[in-house]
Amino acid sequence: MSAAEPRRPLVECHWLERDDGARIYVRSLRARGDAGIDGRPTLLILDGIGCAGWAFRRLAPRLAQRYRVVLMHYRGHGKSPNPPRPWQLGMHTLADDAAAACDMLGVDRVVALGFSMGFQVALEFYRRHRTKTVGLISLAGPPGQPLSSFRSTDLFAMAFPALVATTNIAKQMTSKIWRSVLPSRRVLDIGLRFEVNRDRIDSRDFELYLRGMSEISPELFLAMLEQAQRHCGDDILPQIRVPTMVVAGARDEFVPMDRLRAMAFAIPGARWEVLDQATHALPAEYPEELERRLSEFLAEL
Repeated sequence: MSAAEPRRPLVECHWLERDDGARIYVRSLRARGDAGIDGRPTLLILDGIGCAGWAFRRLAPRLAQRYRVVLMHYRGHGKSPNPPRPWQLGMHTLADDAAAACDMLGVDRVVALGFSMGFQVALEFYRRHRTKTVGLISLAGPPGQPLSSFRSTDLFAMAFPALVATTNIAKQMTSKIWRSVLPSRRVLDIGLRFEVNRDRIDSRDFELYLRGMSEISPELFLAMLEQAQRHCGDDILPQIRVPTMVVAGARDEFVPMDRLRAMAFAIPGARWEVLDQATHALPAEYPEELERRLSEFLAEL
């Protein structure tokens, strides 16, 4: 182990059973012996759509040296199986899943960290479980309707209903294409070349992302994306009364920096941070830098 690598944290895995029959996989990371973390809030990581921890593979163990870190796999993501129909995939449902996970673990004070779509879940967590929330962090996460500004255009939002309809018509064929194309070497090369900072990201992390995406039901993925597009948390921004930090990547093509800046300025007293060479995958690209910035923010709590 090099000096730069954190000591391996203690990892505990749990299963959360929800009232509607959904099973949620939850991971808890903490320093061995809990040295120095007593009394500090828990860091609740709310991941992006289609993600199950890949972007935090190197960042979470670092943060776990000082704080307890909790990360759950959304319904139908990672180790969490597809939920029973009718699917409950709204941001409020995911926020309630996270609150139930906290209750299961005996956690009553959290800083909700939302990556990408996860910040929409974090806003609903604050709205519905305010007494648990002592801080909010957005890592490239907008307040809602992510397709409306995807690559600085609303064309994706306009085309999305047709995509959903096509998927519903050709479910079996879509699934076969989805599972064969996403984890391919060609998609990996294209992604490393155009979507992320390939000089900063570990290609193994990006491979984990593509492999995890290929294992998700495309129908479920699109249903959740549809729910994310319907959701808007702009109304809650001026009402936030806990310390909040917004971190943007200057090279983010998924959620433009201008949109994140406007969100940060709408939140009273929010801390605004920019990583100049980061893309939308900034947690995977800059784990050391984010550990430092997040630790400074958390220490002020």
